[in-house]
This record gives sequence, structure tokens and C-alpha cells, in this order.
Amino acid sequence: MRISQENPQALRNPWVLGLLAFLFVFLSANAVFIYLAFSTPPNLVVENFYEKGEAYAETQERIDRQKALGWSGMLMVPTTSRVNQTQTYEAMITGKNSAGLLLDSVKFFAYRPSDADADFAVDMQKSGHGSYQADVSFNLPGTWDIIVEAKRGEDEFIISRRIRIDP
Repeated sequence: MRISQENPQALRNPWVLGLLAFLFVFLSANAVFIYLAFSTPPNLVVENFYEKGEAYAETQERIDRQKALGWSGMLMVPTTSRVNQTQTYEAMITGKNSAGLLLDSVKFFAYRPSDADADFAVDMQKSGHGSYQADVSFNLPGTWDIIVEAKRGEDEFIISRRIRIDP
């Protein structure tokens, strides 16, 4: 048996056939991924990415200040939520000694990760000592990020939660 470039027996070798099959699958998968990368735009693009990156240190300082306050909070949401159904969302915020806090302002923010145009904010009203509530209606189904921002003077406290709104 001769071993050379012109030997037609090489294409019958299982190792050669396996290598060619692997190469074909590898190149095909890469072609599919390249096509998908160019044909579908990314869902989330931050327009001011540079400014947000520079504000990272400031965000870390805000987190450290919030921890130093010793406040704690809990966000109570309805068990099931539907589109265009007005429901009450309540935030309970307590201080170091577990007593309810009197705050200057409490704001309810709703962010939709897949569509920034649907984001909205509502002022929460005092409903008890340390308890604040707002009646909210979501106009689109899907995943929403809720952030409650409470302020008293220069002090700021944030509670966040991810919820799902049914159609």
C-alpha cells in the first residue's frame, strides 16, 4: 500500500472523515453565530455608557452610605399582577431601632428592562408610621424592576425588586 497525496484510500479512513466532519460542523456553527450577531440587534443598549461607567465609584459610595444608615426596608407587592389592573404597592422602612421612619419623600420607580420607553415613576403616600403606598397600574406585560427610593435630608435608602406582570 502506498501512502501519498494521490492515494484515494485516504477518504475512507475514519480519522480523516471524522476530522472533516468536525471541521464542517465547527465552521457551520460559527457561520450561524455570525449571522445571528449581525441580523438581531442587541436588546439593551445604554446610550450613555461612558458616563455610567465613570459614575461607578459614586454608586459604591452611595451603597456604603446606605449601609451606614442602618435602615431596613421591605417592599410588599401583590401576589399576582395583570396589565392595566390598579393595585397597591407598599414600602415599609424602619431605622436602626426598628421604628418606622418619617421621610421627606418616597418615590416608586418602575423600569422595564426590554423597553425603556415604558418606564414610569409615582410618588408614594404616607399610610402609617414608616409605611408608604402607591396605587400603580402597569401598561405592558412582562418583567419589571421596581425601585423605591426614600429620602430624608441628605440620607437616601433604596429598595429594589423584580416582578412579573401577566397579560
